[in-house]
Amino acid sequence: MRRLIQSAVILCASLASTAAFAQEALGGIEASNQPLRPAASITESRSGRGVDARNQVTLEAGVLSAGVSYARRVGESPFSVGAGVWSAWEPPSTFEGNVFEPAGLQLFTRYRPAEWFHADVGLTAASYHWADDCPECTGTLAGVRAAALVGHRMVFVGPEVAAGRASDDHNGSRFGVLYGAQVRVVIGWGN
Repeated sequence: MRRLIQSAVILCASLASTAAFAQEALGGIEASNQPLRPAASITESRSGRGVDARNQVTLEAGVLSAGVSYARRVGESPFSVGAGVWSAWEPPSTFEGNVFEPAGLQLFTRYRPAEWFHADVGLTAASYHWADDCPECTGTLAGVRAAALVGHRMVFVGPEVAAGRASDDHNGSRFGVLYGAQVRVVIGWGN
């Protein structure tokens, strides 16, 4: 788990650097912390905080699950790119075999067209256990992870899913979905 967290930190740092480079490479586009929306609502927003911020760290908690991620807005668009780590303890799933204690990394794109809504879609890779109290009974999960959330200011709620192929020595390779709901706290800064 320690190596997973170290990898996530390195990934987040390189992603932030890449996003900053992509913004500069777009040539003369000035940075803005405002998503695309009518001009009347721009004057009412709180610049540089929460969902309007250029940089965001999110803390996510669900029923027996948790995660943390970093996202950076790309130019003046409502899109951000990000990376994070997530884990769960016996999440509900459609897999035929057990998928206990998954923990993984995610790379995603976040779409924030309004202050009250945002959605994430991206790739995920995780490891899991297929038996309780068996450290060597592990497998891997690779697929797509998505979440759609609504909220106000810093707190958002909504469903999350991770669909993909799980592989281990006991159950072989199979497709399934992990699902649940999450509460997300958004901490933002920068213009």
